[in-house]
Amino acid sequence: MSKNMRMRWRRLVLGVIRLALIAIAILFTTSVYAQGVEPRWFAIKTIDVQLAGLDPAFEGYKIVQLTDLHARSGIMDRATLAKVARIATAQQPDLIALTGDYITSGASKSEEMLANAFSLLQAKDGVVAIMGNHDRGEDSSPLERAFTAGKIKLLNNAVHSIERQGSRLNIAGVDDVWLRRANLPQTIAQLPNTGANILLAHEPDFGDIAAASYQFELQLSGHSHGGQIVLPFAPRVTPPLGRKYINGLYHLGVMQLYVSPGVGTTGPPKAIFNCRPEISVIVLHHL
Repeated sequence: MSKNMRMRWRRLVLGVIRLALIAIAILFTTSVYAQGVEPRWFAIKTIDVQLAGLDPAFEGYKIVQLTDLHARSGIMDRATLAKVARIATAQQPDLIALTGDYITSGASKSEEMLANAFSLLQAKDGVVAIMGNHDRGEDSSPLERAFTAGKIKLLNNAVHSIERQGSRLNIAGVDDVWLRRANLPQTIAQLPNTGANILLAHEPDFGDIAAASYQFELQLSGHSHGGQIVLPFAPRVTPPLGRKYINGLYHLGVMQLYVSPGVGTTGPPKAIFNCRPEISVIVLHHL
């Protein structure tokens, strides 16, 4: 092999090594960011929603939605849970709505830390909650005790009405859809004859069924995590019943649906990339 050929070969090998090192550095940096930075970088997102059935007495009504906490999973330790609760309360909400998946597993091990976080949640009209698929995947009594300790009203196929100046805003909640505990007809039967109706349902794709009932102006959901790891030009990977409606505000005929990516992680991997964890602030406006 000539000297020139050896030089060219050497430059080629060095170039390949440099590219490999750059690729490794990018992968390492991305991994550190996705596991250590973005999961802790909470976004406070305000969503303005106009509801035709909303009475003017509820103009500007503020609902803070928290979803998919996944306690003891990923970064969601006791201190981080408390931080999320404090951020939610700092928004000075009229109502806080919790839309499921407080754990990934191990409800009994998470009871005390969740009760502590729930006790930090404060809103003018209190806190309401529904169950998610992870919550119903095992004995959920520890979670129910944590709700009681935090003075949170659990809506298992039930309705909670809020009154302002003689007008009503009705918050309905269905139990988990995935595990076939949701009973929409039972829930609808409890709706008052007056006031705008908002539905809490953990799985967002249930929105098609809820919208078809023509009983609700808005549904709030979580479950999908917004895809959690969002890569350019790649489809988002989401769980069943969270594949049609993934993140953001959708219009389903007369009903709107907001899907929050939530604040916790599920996996593996326990990482978030290009999909910041979100504390959602829903502000209601009358038409």
